[in-house]
Amino acid sequence: MATFRHPVPILVQRSLAALGGRVAVARKARGMTQVQLAFSADVGVSTVAALEGGHHGVSLGNLLKVLAALDLLAQVDDWLLPERDAAVLAYATDRLAP
Repeated sequence: MATFRHPVPILVQRSLAALGGRVAVARKARGMTQVQLAFSADVGVSTVAALEGGHHGVSLGNLLKVLAALDLLAQVDDWLLPERDAAVLAYATDRLAP
């Protein structure tokens, strides 16, 4: 088992656990087992289990493959939208102001 120098912050742990729970619900709502989802996403069953378990070692690429297999990849388009980021809006206002 890998040892990490820095523990995962509690807020990150909570977000990962919540995300994992939502992935599990989405999978079950589609009548899929972890094995079926892993096959559809072309990832290992351990990856699906780790994702659903809220583990921080799942790669972003594998998360996106799982979301694609669940037909949920379009939801990623809402991540980091500039118009929802106050810092980006302030930056743009400062840089574009006459």
